[in-house]
Parts: sequence; structure tokens; C-alpha cells
Amino acid sequence: MDSEQANELTRWPSVDRETVEKIKQWLSTQAHLPQLQDHEIALFLHANYGNEEASQRTIENYYTLRTSHRECFTDRDVYNDALQTAQKIMMFTMLPGETKEGYKMVYTRLLISDTSEFNHPQILKFMTMCLDLWVKLEGNANGHIMLTDMQGMHLGHMTKLNMGASKKHMFYVQEALPVRLKQIHFINVVPFMNRLMFLMRPFLRKDVQDMINFHVEMDTLHKVIPVESLPNECGGTAGTVQELHDSFKNTLYGHTDWFRSAESQNLVDEAKRVPPPRRYMFGLFG
Repeated sequence: MDSEQANELTRWPSVDRETVEKIKQWLSTQAHLPQLQDHEIALFLHANYGNEEASQRTIENYYTLRTSHRECFTDRDVYNDALQTAQKIMMFTMLPGETKEGYKMVYTRLLISDTSEFNHPQILKFMTMCLDLWVKLEGNANGHIMLTDMQGMHLGHMTKLNMGASKKHMFYVQEALPVRLKQIHFINVVPFMNRLMFLMRPFLRKDVQDMINFHVEMDTLHKVIPVESLPNECGGTAGTVQELHDSFKNTLYGHTDWFRSAESQNLVDEAKRVPPPRRYMFGLFG
């Protein structure tokens, strides 16, 4: 391990180095998976609180989905027309600071409410790119919180929802993204929230459903999220939505080469995947 990799590994002080070696040994038996560097393994172990088996599952899901769901994980050029349109419609930003528990936060909301250019799969692709960058920059936090501001959303958006893309996105967030998801907050909740949740609930694990909080007024949000971390429009002091949007866009554009290189790296080779053992009588594996 060179000095650069060693420095990367210092970001994960709580990760047991012996377990890193065990994951490396497991990876050596998984010919279809990429052989990860120590600090990459540490990311997955940290997200799974050091649990070896859970980390293996997350690694498998992460790289398999990035290979099979190519419409979301290729052509990730932030300057292409589709993603430029997505950025015009939807914003994503990492909020400054952290909660008293040491949780990092991200905030999303519509920038324009007109649905004429609303392409849901492209919006989700943009969101996935932003989440990947969040993991790269702040993945070693004690926990992670997602805030979605529903300001500007109306029933016309529901007619544009793509359930197939939503299902894949939710699987990626819950089963593959190496974060410690702690809370999900919906702000400025719309009257048709129950209808929206009816559509999304089948894609959500029970424990993730229990993380969801709804806020019609900002007072309840301020009890759990620091005011200094929130946009001015949410009663905070972190800056306006537009200022936060522009700041994160600069960060996003600064990682253009990283997104481009990741498209062809660390993919699953399905031809080398060992098939599962055949089932025999009484459901036992031979």
C-alpha cells in the first residue's frame, strides 16, 4: 500500500484493519468483482459498522448494480444536455456542518415547478451522481441525513414518475450506497403526500420507512437539524437555495474527470461470476 492509499485509510480510524484483510481475501475468491484497495474496502466496512458479511453484500450490490443499470451509470458528463436540464430543474447540495450526533446532511428541491422538461430517470441519474460524490467527500460521517424540500411539487409531477427507475434508485440507496442512513426528512409536505408514499412504500425497507419524518412547518425541523446548516428559505442561515445550488455545482464540475473515469472502472465481469450451487431435496445445497 503506497503512502497515498495509507493516507486515505486514515479517514477510517474505527475500521478494523484485520477485517479489511478478511474482505480482501474474500474478494480474491470473487473473480467477477473488482479487487478493491484498502481504503475502498474501509468505506464499505464503515458504512456497515464493521460487519463483515453486511459489507460483502453491500460491495456485491454496489458493483453489480453499477454494471447492470448502465442507463444510470454511463454518460455521466455533467455538461451533457440531459444532465444540464436536470440541474436546471432539480438542485442537490451538501449542507454545511453536522448535527449534534455528527451526522452529515444533504438537501434537494425543485428549482422550477414546470413539468414540460421533467425527465424522471434523468433526474434520478443526476441525484445518483450527487449521492456518489457525497459518499466520496463525506462518507466517513457518524451518520447521514437526507432532506427533500417539496416546495413547487404538484400533481403533474406524479404523472411523470417512472416506477421502474424509482425501484432501481431506491435499491441502490438502501442496499448498495455505502452510507449510514439515519434520517429522511420531507419539508413543505404536499397535500398528496399519502398518494406519493403509497407508490413508493413497496420499494422501501421497513427500517427505512421508520426513518421518514414529515414537516409541514419548519419548527419541527429546527428541533433536529441545526439552523446554521439549513437554507435561508427553510429558516436557516446557511445561505439562499441558489447560493447553495451554485456552490455544489462548482464541486460537481470539479469532479468531472472522476465521474468519467468511474464509468469504465470497477465493473462486474458477469462471465466470471460463480453460479450459485444447485438446490437438492429438502432445499439443501449440494
